[in-house]
Amino acid sequence: MPDYTSIETIRTLPGLRMAVLRGIPSPWSEAAKGIFHVKRLECVYGAQSDGDPDNAIAHYWGNSSVPVLLWNDDKPRSGWAEILILAERLTDSTPLIPDDAEARVDLFGVAHEICGEMGLGWSYRLVMTGDGQKGAFPAGVTRYLAAKYGHNPVHANAARRRVISILRLLSRRLESQEFLIGDQFTAADIYWATFANLIIPLPEELMPTVPMIRQAYDCKDEEILVAISPRLRAHQRRIYDEFLGLPVTL
Repeated sequence: MPDYTSIETIRTLPGLRMAVLRGIPSPWSEAAKGIFHVKRLECVYGAQSDGDPDNAIAHYWGNSSVPVLLWNDDKPRSGWAEILILAERLTDSTPLIPDDAEARVDLFGVAHEICGEMGLGWSYRLVMTGDGQKGAFPAGVTRYLAAKYGHNPVHANAARRRVISILRLLSRRLESQEFLIGDQFTAADIYWATFANLIIPLPEELMPTVPMIRQAYDCKDEEILVAISPRLRAHQRRIYDEFLGLPVTL
């Protein structure tokens, strides 16, 4: 389970460090944590603390988005793919990217559909901000997030359809195979388990969450929920039970 230090502290340490938000199951951050856990990589986690400047992540790295991953003196990383590739470079323990080229292409395609721009997380975030004025969050928070995420009516109109399409794709994949990439546990399974919390969050006792966030993450859209097959829903819990560990510490 991660312990947290200050943002200021992780800036000066060597090794693997990551800036995150405390109490919020940001799927990009939780996926990175899950990758490090599975691969047994030691990482120091930093979150806003007493003594840090206000909005320390933006202060030091120019953007308030998380995660921000630091490795020795390398430039900061924040993209899901570059974080995964670094983790694979650092240790061959529990490979999460297949050796087979076709399976590898499959993995990065599925992972992009979950983590990438206009993927599941990106699109559902637009669904949560509604029309940019009223959404799953209180109005003031919705307006802030809509501005931060560059709320675009064209993208927003397509976002719900994209979410449903991706969920149906993932559901179909598990109809005839054990994992999202054939019969091999990969990063794609970690991405699904962590990003699923945006729509079907783990119970409070297994993932204590800021109340406003838990309420916003509790999807009420029946068509979206129906697109998650029972097997896909069970796969989220299986990945936590067998690989990521419970309860989740945010």
